[in-house]
Amino acid sequence: MYQFNLVATTSYMSLLPGAVLSTIWLSLLGIGLSLMVGVAGALCRTSGSWPLRLLGGVYVEVLRNIPLLIVIYLVYFGLAQMGLRIDGFHSALIALTLNAGAYMTEVIRGGLAAIGSGQYEAARSQAMTPVQVYRHVVFPQVFRIIYAPFGNLCIGIVLGSALASIVGVEEVTSWMHTVGSNSFRYLEAFLMAGAVYLVLAQGINLLRIGTGRWLLSHSPSAGRQ
Repeated sequence: MYQFNLVATTSYMSLLPGAVLSTIWLSLLGIGLSLMVGVAGALCRTSGSWPLRLLGGVYVEVLRNIPLLIVIYLVYFGLAQMGLRIDGFHSALIALTLNAGAYMTEVIRGGLAAIGSGQYEAARSQAMTPVQVYRHVVFPQVFRIIYAPFGNLCIGIVLGSALASIVGVEEVTSWMHTVGSNSFRYLEAFLMAGAVYLVLAQGINLLRIGTGRWLLSHSPSAGRQ
């Protein structure tokens, strides 16, 4: 009968902090880059130009319907066959950004749809440029609207980063495979990795809740109460 022994993995614990930092770094870069892609994609999807709307729509529908695992393979192996070699970390980052950016596009587009046309007209009546309208009027409200689904997407990016191990990125899942294959304590390694992702995900969730409370307390309606 299998004897559960978490102590057997202690000799590998010195490698875990580096793996966690790699996961966090990959996730933070993925969140930041996918947010920029999402903003650009949402502006394309709501543009008055039909080629931009078509481009944004094709991007969203293609990337949302291809598994992240396949996107990673396409970037890492597909580009290499075309003569463009990218290391595992950056391949995983590109794939994660493309995948999450498609979902981010739709979340931000939903936030843009919630802004009434009257606010655009009022901003333009104040001689604001389009950049000023989005910077000072639209996007502050959009991010107040989408903070909850944005937080969920951030958790999804952290969990999706686990697939980076398949292209040699030394993150938490890679550490898990190393511990399991060397010590044959797969159950313990799986539980440890699961605990790390749980802590990271709940950290983002707590940050999302705190952000929501701050936004609500600083909303214009709160100030009028």
